[in-house]
Amino acid sequence: MTKIPREAGEDDRPILCGTGVKGVAVTLHLPSRSLVLLCGAPGSGKSTFAERHFLWSQVVSSDRCREMVCDDEENMAVHREAFSLLRLIVRLRLSLGRFTVIDSTALERKHRTAYVSMAAQYNFHPVAIVFDVPYELCLRQNESRSRRVPPEAIRHYHNLLQKTKISVRNEGFDRVFILSPEQIRTARIAFEDKDEKGGDNKRRNSRERGG
Repeated sequence: MTKIPREAGEDDRPILCGTGVKGVAVTLHLPSRSLVLLCGAPGSGKSTFAERHFLWSQVVSSDRCREMVCDDEENMAVHREAFSLLRLIVRLRLSLGRFTVIDSTALERKHRTAYVSMAAQYNFHPVAIVFDVPYELCLRQNESRSRRVPPEAIRHYHNLLQKTKISVRNEGFDRVFILSPEQIRTARIAFEDKDEKGGDNKRRNSRERGG
C-alpha cells in the first residue's frame, strides 16, 4: 500500500491506497477493535467484499436491517427505522468489544463522521474502505444484483463518491483504504492482533448459514 500525499495542515492519520501494480494483491491491516465502514456506490461490490472477508455476524447491513423492520429490503419508506436498528446493533457490538463492519453506501460525510464519533466512544479504531469503482462498472454489476438500483440513483451516489475521496482523509478515520476494482477483487485482510482470524471466515460463514 502507498500513502496518499497530504495537504498542509492535515493530520498524520494513515490514508492509504493500493499499490496500483496489476496482479499484486494488497493487504488491509486491521486492528480487531475496528469499526469498518464500507463506502461506495450501489453495484461497487461492497456486500460481495464483506461476504468474502468477514463473518456474517460481523457485518451490519442497511439492506438487511430494512428487511428486518418491514420484511422488504427495497422499501425505502422505512429508511429512518432501518438505520435506527443499524446504529443500535453497531452500538451493542462495540459495547461488547466486537469487530464490526457497516455495509451501506456511507457516501455522506455527516453519516461517516457520526460513526467516527461512535467508534471513539467505545475506544474503537474507525476505518474506511472506499470502493473506487467506475460508474459504468457499477451499472454492469448492478444488473446481476437481485435488487437493482435505478441508474440515476447510482449516478447520484457515484458523484458523492468523488467528494468522499477528497474529504475522507480529514474526517477522523484512523485508516482509509481506497481500492480500485482489481484491488477489491484481490485484497487480503490481516488482523493485527489475535482476536479475529480472517482466514477462517469462509468456513465459519458457511457454518453459520447452514452451508
